[in-house]
Amino acid sequence: MPRTVVLAGNGLSVALNRQFSLPNITKRFFDRLKEEHKAFIEHFMGDHYNQLDFEESIASIEQAYDSLEYYFKFISSQEYGARFSQAYGLNVDELQKHIEAIKNVIYEYTVSILDLIDGNVRQAKIEEQLSGFVSWVKYMSNKDGEIDFFTLNFDLLMETILLENIGTDNFMDFHYRGGQWVPIDNQYRYYFNPDRSVQIAGKRRIRLHHLHGSLSSFKHLDDGRLFKITTESLRSANLYNNLFDLNIIPSIVTGGGKSAKVQQSPFSFYYNEFKKAMYIEEELCDELVIIGYSFRDDHINEAISERLALSRRRENPFPIKISIIDYAATDDQKNEFITRINQTLKLGPRTSGRFVENDPRLLFNGANSVTELIE
Repeated sequence: MPRTVVLAGNGLSVALNRQFSLPNITKRFFDRLKEEHKAFIEHFMGDHYNQLDFEESIASIEQAYDSLEYYFKFISSQEYGARFSQAYGLNVDELQKHIEAIKNVIYEYTVSILDLIDGNVRQAKIEEQLSGFVSWVKYMSNKDGEIDFFTLNFDLLMETILLENIGTDNFMDFHYRGGQWVPIDNQYRYYFNPDRSVQIAGKRRIRLHHLHGSLSSFKHLDDGRLFKITTESLRSANLYNNLFDLNIIPSIVTGGGKSAKVQQSPFSFYYNEFKKAMYIEEELCDELVIIGYSFRDDHINEAISERLALSRRRENPFPIKISIIDYAATDDQKNEFITRINQTLKLGPRTSGRFVENDPRLLFNGANSVTELIE
């Protein structure tokens, strides 16, 4: 059965609403910060300080947190660490308070980003701005074969499109309905469990993967369970303002060290599914459609590069149809994008399949131009 993989990046969300662009989200993020928190970020970013990329801001603080936590583990749990702290009269409990404070700051910043994103995905706006993309999704869902949608975005754009146009019973995101939850007015939580969800619903041929999590996904710190709630429940319960009281944290990947973070659940499952389609011969995708992706995530680039390498193999190659849809208004922008693709996917000057100017595999008229792929 033919298999198509669709990878969607921030460019798809920007096509819906320019407020989703990284500089715009970051500006709104910094505008909401207190002066002492701006100073906190500025201190840790040092010479790299900027207000254009909130992920760089969070990553810089994460580095401070990781270093401090690593040091704390030494002085609090090892024989020589205990001797060290006693020799210098160090208050280990006081240090732990600092670690907890920095961790809470990271959570607060993460929550503020999700809060900025929430509410900007509306069906009417989707129909107005992304009608071409929606038509293509419908077309693809009616074709024979399997289709895996992988989104790198926190927003619920792809999920909303599938719910409204494909129907909840016709695709899966590897969650199953659990019990009612008091904090969201006894509405249901949906627990992440790929095996259980397939047991209940069967293996559906249309699947959605949130590679970096979403604004409605959380982890409960009491038992480690991963779950999501409906958008309506998220808003009615004002959940972002009650995270610490409920002992839950957003289940998303942001900041630095993405390649390491995707090894944690649920991201490891989604990422492994992506890798299977790129690496495992029995599960390789026949078609790869990339929409609005900046090619800045190393772990994603490595997997795509491997799939292209398999298509170039001298013996027993596995051909692939690849299409990359983005937006570029000028020749300079197009050439810059082509250069970035070739570099990140390791397509050297003599490599077969290298992307070139006016390459028919590249569409630069935005997300809706994906309709050109309809046969």
